[in-house]
Amino acid sequence: MNIFIVGDIHGCYYTFKNLLQKYWDDKNDLLIQVGDLIDRGNFSAQTIKFSRDLEFKHNAVFLKGNHELMAINYFDGKGFEKWYNKYGKSVLWQYQLEELDFENDIKWLRQLPIKWENDSVFISHAGISYSENYLDENNKEGLLWNKSAIKKTNKIQVIGHTPHENKKPIFLPEFNTWNIDTGAYLGKFLSALKLDEKGNFIDFYSVPTSLKDI
Repeated sequence: MNIFIVGDIHGCYYTFKNLLQKYWDDKNDLLIQVGDLIDRGNFSAQTIKFSRDLEFKHNAVFLKGNHELMAINYFDGKGFEKWYNKYGKSVLWQYQLEELDFENDIKWLRQLPIKWENDSVFISHAGISYSENYLDENNKEGLLWNKSAIKKTNKIQVIGHTPHENKKPIFLPEFNTWNIDTGAYLGKFLSALKLDEKGNFIDFYSVPTSLKDI
């Protein structure tokens, strides 16, 4: 089965649906999303509901991003008032409008994995750093937060987290890594990358951000 990897969505619900409807082969592609489903866009609550439905119906994989962790930590009383002031007020208002259960979704976000890998491919939100504790969710050089150099391994890495200027995924040969964050929440593009199980490139896809989402 091929791997269809989607970048940071950030509440851009209609853009996400459009990308999948146009390009995802749900019979032959495993859907993996690299995290940051929430914040910034207008539809965090709907994005999570849609993603949970996809996980249930298609065995899709959703990874945890740093924005999910900030929301979880705020909910658990572990600080991150900055998340509430910058993003959370809007997110919680979206939940009220849609009459959806934020607490129940927090439980779902909490159990999301921080990585997916096989013998050839390693997918995470921010990439493997040189830190010994890169699996620590709160480590600023860990898989949810890393913005330092990515450690090159024998596997193809696929990451989001750091938007770049291209409207399509870019390959960074010095790190053996694909960056697929094309700034959906900035009004640019949401992108996906398709690889085979060995990590070989098949294609990439991008759709412009829907004006309804931002």
